[in-house]
Amino acid sequence: MKVLKKIVLTLLVVLVLAMLGGYIYFDQKFTPEKNYLTVNNESGFIPFKWLGSEKNALLLPIHFSSDTITYYLQFDTGSPYTVFYSSSIKKIRQAIINKSLVKTSFYIGKTKITSDKFKIYNHGNDNNNDSLKIIGTIGADILENRKTIINFKENYIAINLSKVPSRFQSKLFDFKFKKRKIIVRGFLKGQEENFLFDSGTSSYELLTNKEVWKNLKLTNSKIDIEKSQSWDKVLTTYTANCNQKIQFDNHEIQLNNVTYVEGFSQVQYSMMKFSGMTGMLGNKIFLNNSLYIDCTQNKMGIE
Repeated sequence: MKVLKKIVLTLLVVLVLAMLGGYIYFDQKFTPEKNYLTVNNESGFIPFKWLGSEKNALLLPIHFSSDTITYYLQFDTGSPYTVFYSSSIKKIRQAIINKSLVKTSFYIGKTKITSDKFKIYNHGNDNNNDSLKIIGTIGADILENRKTIINFKENYIAINLSKVPSRFQSKLFDFKFKKRKIIVRGFLKGQEENFLFDSGTSSYELLTNKEVWKNLKLTNSKIDIEKSQSWDKVLTTYTANCNQKIQFDNHEIQLNNVTYVEGFSQVQYSMMKFSGMTGMLGNKIFLNNSLYIDCTQNKMGIE
């Protein structure tokens, strides 16, 4: 009996250590580096553009000093960093490249963004015939310790605000800005859930796993199957009609479509489980709304 107790105790210790080790591993793996951006001045209201008829990406216009060309960065709150594409940034004379990092500054409206540690992503060949010169991604580092409005109704963004807009002051509720991820609590089918707001999944309302997808989709809904590119991976999406509502504090949002994805890596699935998230909310679910995101106080407003 004593031997059996020792075996059970040993197994429990190993299990606890494995769980602790797993927590430390994922905690470190998804902890972003220090925010290296310097951000000065309020931007004012900056009109943004959509890529594609399905609004596949939200594009922010940027300018470099002494350059009359308008470039664009995809706005992706799912990325913890602002990144430039290698094939594009090497053609910008205001950019100094040092191995995998870029030193430069650019403007979004009146806001000046500077860093000597912008990251570079190897991204195909630049096409000089493109009408929109998309040269990278602006990530959630632009939101950290700052106040931002994303007005989907009127197609503009305002960053680095100095104060809370008066129209949002009575609409604020808490959210988590954890490891540069926007995690919002909401109620779906009477259950409290955590959602990641990922503006990079622009043309989807809710991306989730297959089990949740089956539970939410309408029984006789047509299923749209598409292949899409996410960084260097090809993903297959399955989208079905849905008739649910998500309650965010005192604001209710209609959920008309739900999507699940095949092609995510095991690490990405593990991150979802590790963080306790039900799924990712894309831009599409908020197209009739304006969002205020305050990463100084971790407060959000929906109008």
